[in-house]
Amino acid sequence: MKQKILRANLFIGLGLIVFSAVLLALSVPFMKHWFYTFAWWSFILFLDGLNYRLQGDSLLARSVKKFFLLAFYSISFWCFFEICDLRLQNWSYHDLPASRPERWLGYFLSYATVIPALKELEIFWYGFLKGKALALFRLRASQSLMTSFYVSGAVCLVLSLVWPRLFFPLIWLAFAFLLEPLNYSQKNPSLLAEVVEQGKWDRFWSVVLAGLTAGFFWEFWNFWAGSHWEYYLPYLNFGRIFQMPVLGYTGFMPFALEAFAATSLFLALVDKWGRKRVARLIFFPACLLFDAFVFHLIDLFIFKP
Repeated sequence: MKQKILRANLFIGLGLIVFSAVLLALSVPFMKHWFYTFAWWSFILFLDGLNYRLQGDSLLARSVKKFFLLAFYSISFWCFFEICDLRLQNWSYHDLPASRPERWLGYFLSYATVIPALKELEIFWYGFLKGKALALFRLRASQSLMTSFYVSGAVCLVLSLVWPRLFFPLIWLAFAFLLEPLNYSQKNPSLLAEVVEQGKWDRFWSVVLAGLTAGFFWEFWNFWAGSHWEYYLPYLNFGRIFQMPVLGYTGFMPFALEAFAATSLFLALVDKWGRKRVARLIFFPACLLFDAFVFHLIDLFIFKP
């Protein structure tokens, strides 16, 4: 029964995408505000079904519980970058619902798609690239390598936040440099471990392509949606494809590396602390409070009525 449902997800997701697009084309007011969210959740369902059919693997096939846990974690993960945008001022939201409860529900459901989308696309690309000889160069594990990663991450973070008009792109590199060596040292799943210890780059390129693919669809769905965001990128604000300046698409690739590293760390902490009742009682309310705080900041500074 579960296998039939997983296989059917491809057609259910595709049908929902078409249904959403038709309602948008008919100018149904509800879909004007909710098209992006409907499109992404439908696309994730489509990808899950496609992955299961092609690879015999998908997020929902692995664990329905973990799928929803990643979706919940995804909200707080993206909220961190919304806080960064208070300083960077690279994007703003327009034509969102006037009602705060509806608007916040939109934030919640939209941000919940980020990590599931990247993971499903990673599974998709890994199915084609697994085992391929895709090495760029050899890396050897050493303390100096780890130190250089930490220093690079710290420099990227400081420069992007202190001088955002000049160094804003570096925010999309900072946490890949900071978290990958941390995961490596803690024996968590990491791209650095695969590259250094096994000489394997197939997962790395799968993550990079997942970021670029997700970036295209983030901008594609956003372009047609009534409720949408717009970009303001210093010295890169030209040659737009949909709402995104063309060079801005390069940022989706390192962002996917950041998301991979942050998610690996999160899942490792879940494995370590997740069974403890106290940890669960703290984690979920803390995330919801953090999310609500960030939603309030978005309303104040990033949402343009």
